[in-house]
Amino acid sequence: MSWLRGNVGVMIISWFLFAISSALTFPYLSMYMHLLGASDVDIGVATALGSLANMLAVLPGGVLTDVIGRRRSIIIGTWGITATQFLYAAVTDWRMFVAVYVVDSAMHFYQPALTAILLDSLPPERRGGGMMLTAILPQVPWLFLPPVGGYLLDVMGPAGMRISFLISGAVSAAVALFRMRALRETVPVREIPPRDVPKMVAQSLAFWKGLGALDGLVIYVLVLGLIVNAAAVPLQRFGVLYATEVLGLDNAAWGAIQSAATGIAMAFGLVMTPVIDRAPRATAMFSGLMLTAAGFMTAGLWRHKVAVALAALTSGVGSEMVVAVRRAVIGDRVAQTSRGRAMGASLALEYLGSVVGGLVGGYLYSISPNLSFLLSALAVFASSLYLAPYFLRDLGLWGEGDRSVP
Repeated sequence: MSWLRGNVGVMIISWFLFAISSALTFPYLSMYMHLLGASDVDIGVATALGSLANMLAVLPGGVLTDVIGRRRSIIIGTWGITATQFLYAAVTDWRMFVAVYVVDSAMHFYQPALTAILLDSLPPERRGGGMMLTAILPQVPWLFLPPVGGYLLDVMGPAGMRISFLISGAVSAAVALFRMRALRETVPVREIPPRDVPKMVAQSLAFWKGLGALDGLVIYVLVLGLIVNAAAVPLQRFGVLYATEVLGLDNAAWGAIQSAATGIAMAFGLVMTPVIDRAPRATAMFSGLMLTAAGFMTAGLWRHKVAVALAALTSGVGSEMVVAVRRAVIGDRVAQTSRGRAMGASLALEYLGSVVGGLVGGYLYSISPNLSFLLSALAVFASSLYLAPYFLRDLGLWGEGDRSVP
């Protein structure tokens, strides 16, 4: 597995370190906002605003990574995120939190560079498994740290979250220094005349231009990101509130559920890594979508502590599969010099989905948590219908068995 050396290994290690901070804080962002005075609808709006900032930032970020290089984009963004972690620790009101959250989201402009540098560094025959492995291995801290963050929140309230964010800031600074030292550029870097920058940014915001030149499967996986991300918001953003306020769990117990979900997703990912590239992309994506929909459906139909745990476990595994295969499809079918822009468009649509999910999902959750989960399941299931014929054909149950599939 020599492909794990170099940039791939650097990204695995740096994401492992980042996971230490995210495992302490991310499961409880909505609860932190709630303690700072935000309502369910406020939390949904905050999610939408952050996602909108992400979307507007990754579009020029996708262009920049193809022009100024992957490495430079990643280092600038990592230092920006480091600064916001310390700001989170200082907020005293949910509106201040939202302001920092929007800045933090915008500093993720370099995300297309992360995926592009991985796709550049992975051999074509290892892209699906490689993307899954790089998503799974760094998540080891999620096996034990979410309950720690929950315990701090249970015992100390908002002060516990502030401690977690201070730890996050220190870890993020270490990641930034490591990336500066270890990352290697994968594309030629050229300087941009300052007068050309506004024009490039304006052009990048029209992310839909040029998508018509992509093949059908690439366009589908781009749109799929919008749908799946919108559907994920109710359980992802409001799961902690549902578990604690509706089902009566404490924050540490919710953290334990997150750890268990991570453990199962990691085990599944490690098993699937050597074989996922042998399966047709469409079949692998369809299977992941069915698992995701089943998870949301379980939470919607059964109001029980076991149900929300099963929902987190099942949807987590399904989401890992879908994301890995979607990224692999872009690597397979988009030229290296255009991958940054393609990943920018992909991330923009994903964030647009989160904008929709934040606004609609927050409102639906405030009316009926279970209804919001059921509608999420329905959206994911509907999005899989495009792939159903390919899946059935691979099983020999539809059309010609030897017909090529994506």
